[in-house]
Amino acid sequence: MNTRTSTLTIVVAATLAAALTGCNSAVDAANPITSATKTTITTPATPTSTSTTLDPAAKESQDRQDAELVWRKFLGVLLKVGTLPADQVEPAITAVAVDPALARLRAQEAQFRAEHKAGYGQDVSYITWPQPIGGKDAAVLSDCEDGSQAGVRDTKTGNNLTVGTANTLLRATLQRTPQGWKVANSELLEGITCTPGR
Repeated sequence: MNTRTSTLTIVVAATLAAALTGCNSAVDAANPITSATKTTITTPATPTSTSTTLDPAAKESQDRQDAELVWRKFLGVLLKVGTLPADQVEPAITAVAVDPALARLRAQEAQFRAEHKAGYGQDVSYITWPQPIGGKDAAVLSDCEDGSQAGVRDTKTGNNLTVGTANTLLRATLQRTPQGWKVANSELLEGITCTPGR
């Protein structure tokens, strides 16, 4: 198994880490794999809804629901972006991400495309909230991903290059924008495992 490098703390690498942790020695650790939830990619993503009530509990629930939806779409984009037609890439990634995540996602997509790599399969997100959003414009969520059915594939040969693990813990920061929540950053919590669904 390859050793994780510091590059895995960037947004793309963090969300791709579920499959990297199950990689073999033939895979370059500097090229993390793509994992995603069971989310169909549509571009552009629809803006998240806004709550019309002043009830704090209802607002919190709506904010969490909207933020989770965008996080799952973001993971879906990570999985499918390498297979999208070139003219659909920018709309797909700008619909779900803002800088610094956006810049990192652009760089990862370009690298994968140049190396004839793309994500395959699907993983499953198990989201928890370490702290309430509380009406703020930033939100932090934790995702215990089961990436054991996802990885990176060579698009020329169709061979799978990596496969993920079932217990990768990620932390995501989302930003409220005029178009709704978008992912601003994410990180792999190295050395920490989790149990999906618990």
